[in-house]
Amino acid sequence: MSMSQIDGGLGWLGRYASYQDRAGQDVSGMRAGISLTAIRGPALEDWLLRLGADRSTIGQRVPYRQFAHPALPDPASIGMFGTCGEWTFILEDSLAATWFLAHFSEPAAVPREDEALVCVTLNHHDAPSAIAYSPPGTDVVWTTEFGVGMLEDRLTTPEDPARELASFDETLARAGALHSKLNPPRPWREIRDNEWATAVYRAVGDHFGISISRTDVEEGLLPAVALPLR
Repeated sequence: MSMSQIDGGLGWLGRYASYQDRAGQDVSGMRAGISLTAIRGPALEDWLLRLGADRSTIGQRVPYRQFAHPALPDPASIGMFGTCGEWTFILEDSLAATWFLAHFSEPAAVPREDEALVCVTLNHHDAPSAIAYSPPGTDVVWTTEFGVGMLEDRLTTPEDPARELASFDETLARAGALHSKLNPPRPWREIRDNEWATAVYRAVGDHFGISISRTDVEEGLLPAVALPLR
């Protein structure tokens, strides 16, 4: 499969992944530099509260395009949220996914054993872009950079009795998101950021069954949320 192909699901999110693509956006919502956090298991409101969101803001469901930045004592990332099937997702077009930054120091942000989480964070503040995955049945978060599989290039091979990581790697390979599996092979330097992001997002959408309306995102129709940057 060509890495330049754009299909349904989430693949469109990667088309404008480069930070430079943010310049001159003519949309009321988000188009470029979008990071995704999706979780299955907790109730939507409970999950947003665990990330530090304000309860009243969540309840108001103000569309992103109409959202006025609240007065907060600390910096915040303004994102949008929604659901797809059993998944709750958060989209942000700041430097990185807030969850990715928070889970290193905030116990409430760590997925629990009865939850599953996947995150695509572009990390424009501190390259490289990364994929994080916490499979169901574990509270461990595995992270890898774009182009590298969950089970590749590790000093210690992760325990994967249910083949959750291996299965995700297979989907990444089919989507053209693993450098070691590209056919024909290509040098790293020839692959643009947007190509990697498109392939990664396509794989995440396909593997986890997540699809998000491009119109809703670009027009800012999804509800907004302010997530404190801790």
